Amino acid sequence: MRERCWDAMSIFGKYGAPDLFITITANPKWPEITENLRPSEHTTDSPDLLSRDFNLKLKSLMDDPPVHGALEKSIAQVYIIEFQKRGLRQAHILIVLRAADKFSTSEYIVKFVSAEIPSSIENLRLHEIVTKCLMHGPCDIDNPGVPCMEADQCKKMFSKEFQK
Repeated sequence: MRERCWDAMSIFGKYGAPDLFITITANPKWPEITENLRPSEHTTDSPDLLSRDFNLKLKSLMDDPPVHGALEKSIAQVYIIEFQKRGLRQAHILIVLRAADKFSTSEYIVKFVSAEIPSSIENLRLHEIVTKCLMHGPCDIDNPGVPCMEADQCKKMFSKEFQK
């Protein structure tokens, strides 16, 4: 394990610091998984399905750069797979871009990075994915069964005031 860490560090020593940090997390609700479960089965009953599908998606992301933008412009990539507390696989990917493709201005970064909820009118599918998979909640006294609730309060201190 330590050797692999040193291997990654030597890659960054040669090519420079990573420009992108990407995280991909397994989703037990991916159709490829839910369609292959028996009627009484839950995703926790078939970790092999979840692992296989996650590995296929990660391989697709890493092996098909022209389809996935930034990887096409990279000179080095390193990733590590870990397991979250709930047992879901997660990969952290570090990417070093070619000198000509590095983010040179804040406007260039804003073009690629967004913290906005996509418009449901312009892109309904993306809006649904973001609001379903990337937003915390609802967690409050009306929904006590969610994992973050403890003693009638959210452990993550949500909901928070809207910030501009």
